Amino acid sequence: MKCNQLLLFLLLMFSRHSFTKSGYQMFQVMRFAVEEINNSTTLLPNVSLGYEVFDHCSDTKNFPSVFSFISQNGSINPQEKLNSHQPKIIALTGPYGSTRTITIAPLITMDLIPLVNYGASSYALSDKLQYPSFIRTIPSNKDLIQMIIQIIKWFGWNWVAFLGGPDNYSEDGLYLFNKYIHNTSICLAYHKCLSQSANYSLTLKKIDKLNINVIVVFAVPQYAKNIIKAAITNNIRDKVWIASETWSMNQQLPKEPGIEKIGTIIGITERFLSLPGFNDFIYKTKETTEVYSNDNTESEIHTKTCNQDCDNCSLVTADEIINEDPTFSFAIYAAIYTIAHALHKVLHCNMNQCNKNTTVKPYMLLEEMRKLDFPLNGRQVKYDINGDPPVSYAVVLWHTETNPPWFQMVGTYDTYPEMTFSINNSLLPWHNNPSVPFSNCSVECKEGFSREREGYHDCCFLCKECPINSFVNYSREYFRPGTHILTFTILKKVSGCIRLCKLAP
Repeated sequence: MKCNQLLLFLLLMFSRHSFTKSGYQMFQVMRFAVEEINNSTTLLPNVSLGYEVFDHCSDTKNFPSVFSFISQNGSINPQEKLNSHQPKIIALTGPYGSTRTITIAPLITMDLIPLVNYGASSYALSDKLQYPSFIRTIPSNKDLIQMIIQIIKWFGWNWVAFLGGPDNYSEDGLYLFNKYIHNTSICLAYHKCLSQSANYSLTLKKIDKLNINVIVVFAVPQYAKNIIKAAITNNIRDKVWIASETWSMNQQLPKEPGIEKIGTIIGITERFLSLPGFNDFIYKTKETTEVYSNDNTESEIHTKTCNQDCDNCSLVTADEIINEDPTFSFAIYAAIYTIAHALHKVLHCNMNQCNKNTTVKPYMLLEEMRKLDFPLNGRQVKYDINGDPPVSYAVVLWHTETNPPWFQMVGTYDTYPEMTFSINNSLLPWHNNPSVPFSNCSVECKEGFSREREGYHDCCFLCKECPINSFVNYSREYFRPGTHILTFTILKKVSGCIRLCKLAP
């Protein structure tokens, strides 16, 4: 085997009609991982990874390229047996986003071609009956929603709003949020999925009128930007904004004039891991591109830049690439290494060589991926039965009052090797207020008073004085800011009041 070439493709965040620095950075991270693996003498000795990149135009216009990738000699035979089917590629990575992924995943996974994804978090993709060969290197929305609920409980809030966009990502998040707050003391006071043409001002005014001070913005960047900019324009003040991982490390929004007035922004992101050598790789790549752009013909430029046909790419500086949002960098890096480690197993590689006579089928790679467990830059890469990875989240606080703004890690949430969650309260100087913001429908009743429900929500009530010689016998959860859940059991019959008699940890 002179060169066993594995073809990948990566669906990026820019199309032929527009260009985004974040999408270009994602592409560079993939290139970096591929070249690092190809230069390794131990992971895949004498085997090279190759790739094709598909630059998407829309969710539906992905199909021609997808059909090309899963075809064999230009044709697709759905009835062909797995052990005889040899598609053009044996593994794929991407695309970014749940809607784009759900659109194409059924076509790819029906032939058990591994789809190792770095940017689609919809929990629906964890269903192995529908998506048997889908594996992802970022946590699912289930994990993200559970962490958001942990944050809400930590600070004792129960009166929250949930805003998103008109896509699978936000809809999935809203469904899971409603599911997991059931039978807790948290009330979803308001929710809305906003289109580009929606009345953002009216939505924010409704939230303000309902005295909701905690707003979960579970949206892709384009909708999150609309919401935050509308909050600035409408002079919304002193709220707590919880940012989902898609925009929690956004590099442009913290610089918006007036953003420091809207309140405190807490983001959730994957624990940041640097990629040693990536910065040097980018500087070297840009230097090479500039030299050949100045001195050589167009065909020679393409040869030296992996045949990139991108008019805008040369306008992006190395520093701009390096300083882009790093949220998905490790996920992309881990996706490529997942494919490489699985291939190492299928080819029966040792430290010096791989088996040159093995014909690699996609389903063979998938079988090995399910069993992987290897360290990568200080993190363990492995997958559960749903193809989901361990969770390693960070809670970040936006410091928008400084120039330049910056992000500070104030908490962590991990599920491996065990589940741990903590926030350093001392690192949270609440906006214009020394104490934790209040976002509850009602103030907790004093001793001698009982709750009388008011309206639709359980957390909205009046405090009614207890009749003489009455007693109540029930338990309820009570969230004390910065602590674990406490359960108060109200037991005793007394003259004229109800006492909290027993505190169960």
